[in-house]
Amino acid sequence: SSLGPRLSTTSKPVAKGEAIELNLETMTVDQGLQLVEEERVQPLLKYLKNGVFDNKTNMTFMKAYSVVVQFGDQQQHSLKLYAYYKKVIGEYCAESLPAVNSMSAQELLKALAQIWEKNTILVFWMQRVFQYLDRFFTKNNTEHPDLFKAAIGAFTDNVYDLVKDRCANAMVEAINQERNGNEIEQDVMRLLVEMFCTVGDDAPKIVKQRDGGDKLFWQSSAKGLYKKDFEPLLLSTTAEFYRAKVTGWMAEYSCPQILEEMQKLFEDEESRLRRYLDSSSEKDLQAKVQDECILKPGKVLVELPSGAEAMFQNKKYAELKLMYKLFSREPSMLPHIVAVMEPYIEQRCKHIIEDQQLIDNPTEYIEKVLELKKELDDMVANCFSSDTGFQKGRNKGLENVLNKDTRCSKYLALFCDNQLKKTLKGKSEDEVSTLVTQVVSLFAHLKDKDIFLDFYKRTLSKRLLNKLSVSKDAEDLFVQKLKVEVGQQAIQKLVYMFRDMDFSDQLQEEYMKASHGGSPGGLVHEVRVLSTNAWPEKADEASISPCEEMRVCSQAFQTFYDSKHHGRKLRWMYNMGNVELKSVGFKRPHTLVVSAYQCLALMLFNRSREVTISQICEATQIPVEECKRQVRSLTVSRHKILLQEPSGGDLQDSTVMKVNNDFTSEKIKVQVSLIKEKEKPAEQSALAEAPVERKHVIDAAIVRIMKSRNKLEHNTLLEEVFRQCALFKPQPSQIKAQIEHLIDREFLKRDAEKRNIYIYLP
Repeated sequence: SSLGPRLSTTSKPVAKGEAIELNLETMTVDQGLQLVEEERVQPLLKYLKNGVFDNKTNMTFMKAYSVVVQFGDQQQHSLKLYAYYKKVIGEYCAESLPAVNSMSAQELLKALAQIWEKNTILVFWMQRVFQYLDRFFTKNNTEHPDLFKAAIGAFTDNVYDLVKDRCANAMVEAINQERNGNEIEQDVMRLLVEMFCTVGDDAPKIVKQRDGGDKLFWQSSAKGLYKKDFEPLLLSTTAEFYRAKVTGWMAEYSCPQILEEMQKLFEDEESRLRRYLDSSSEKDLQAKVQDECILKPGKVLVELPSGAEAMFQNKKYAELKLMYKLFSREPSMLPHIVAVMEPYIEQRCKHIIEDQQLIDNPTEYIEKVLELKKELDDMVANCFSSDTGFQKGRNKGLENVLNKDTRCSKYLALFCDNQLKKTLKGKSEDEVSTLVTQVVSLFAHLKDKDIFLDFYKRTLSKRLLNKLSVSKDAEDLFVQKLKVEVGQQAIQKLVYMFRDMDFSDQLQEEYMKASHGGSPGGLVHEVRVLSTNAWPEKADEASISPCEEMRVCSQAFQTFYDSKHHGRKLRWMYNMGNVELKSVGFKRPHTLVVSAYQCLALMLFNRSREVTISQICEATQIPVEECKRQVRSLTVSRHKILLQEPSGGDLQDSTVMKVNNDFTSEKIKVQVSLIKEKEKPAEQSALAEAPVERKHVIDAAIVRIMKSRNKLEHNTLLEEVFRQCALFKPQPSQIKAQIEHLIDREFLKRDAEKRNIYIYLP
């Protein structure tokens, strides 16, 4: 029940301009105090008792105040006034206390709150009457504190010191009752917290807050005795309460239920601080609660059967989010969740990479890995707020499995090839960008980045030369994203390949403007000029002997190219070209799309009806095995353009080939597919071999480091090499072997005294 100051009165206030009938010159100090007692103090004490303030007018206030002003300038009289002020407050407090001694804990709290509230009203009005003493008498007076502090001193002596322990114990008991779900009187608790914060303070004062009614509050500068007499008990009982609570929860509830209870208790504690506890307790109180609810049981909580592992396995993301939210209060507990997450991610990843059906299907294999990666990224973002520790845990879990071999690096490049040749057709710009981002994000986790780039370069070459790419923008976007991830130098050859294609388009356009219109001898032909070291394709060492028609075309382009560029040499790659060859000897005319080698073989049948394999090889200078593969592709049942004698079996040097006059096809334009070359063992495997260039990269890194440092210890050199080899993670044995190689080549030498120190030889 609140007893705020009630401003009702039984007499009218003094009208403006009325004189105060008071003869102060003949009045003694005792007479003055008698007037103050009758006019102001007794009505005030009666108000505190029954709630009615008799004779509360401006006149009575001014009479009492005038008495204080009259005698307040004189030291001996000021002391008497000051003593009277303290006596009134002290006697009121002493008279109020006896009634509380026999009360129960909760009754005590209510009674003390009422005493404190009424004492606040008494002090407020008494200080207004006697405030002249603070202007001169108490100012800079170490023996006699100001009126507010003197009033608190009287309250301390007559009430606080006698009940503080009972009060503090009763308050924490009430708080624990509220924690257990019971209702308590919050206004009572707020008043008593204010009491603890005010008593013992160096500069207490009363302020009036206006919010629909006049309310009086004590303000303190240093929280009084709150930190000494109440907060320690609050913190210790809080620890005991929640220690017991958590023990009960562990025995009775599942992990998700415990987390929900914890979330509720943290909300309740924060609400309690807002409602009546002092805000200065927030940090220490939270620390106690977190110590008992998170720090001590945290690891056990995570490891419960219904804990983090079960949440990950059953994808209980809301529960994981709540666990992270609570454990974030004590960041040292978060690694316990990460420690469970890592093996979970490894298990999910192994389920994909050890599936033989997926191993046999590179595209589906990567699709599954990308799906898992997206799921894990979303989980880390939504459940763990993209926390750095969880990002590292996710990365470690993925990389531990994906980097056990080179398969993922190779398959990711093949996946990109499939997307850029087929799947991205018709996709929107946003869809393409999303896919590229996902691919490059997965690429970032791979340690064998050089293997990915090697396969990507090979597949890109085929897409560009055979015009198989469905989107130039998607190709450019891939290269831009890769550049961000690995740097300009790593993707420089890819850039050169695109530059060569653009240059070749420009060159072809100019070639078409020549006198022959780009068709010397009536043959339309298109030429791609490739930089020697940028492309994976290499020209055959064999000197191919082209047919006359091809020779005319190549000579015409050579002449054109030489007129544009001086000092450059063109090497014709007949093993890479395609030819559209018109046929007139079949039942219906067809256009055969064949390789340049097959064209050379077929052109021989314009001069002879039958030709042996050895004659084809001799006439064209195509290597024997490659010649047999090319010719063999023209004899398969689907495109049986040539017949062999004897029929069946492998082609021999003496095998006679002749044209199949009965050949026919539903299509006018017949695409002749080549029989695949026999794959080398390394190519048959899903795994990729480490490129030979790695040795050169390690050599270059060692020399670069030693040249700048001049002298270096073995382990330090290893660390520097690891840091510089961004496209792959070399093994220490590899680095050691290259160091020995460089010592043999006199780039380095060992220190004469310390063999594990290397010295650079300029």
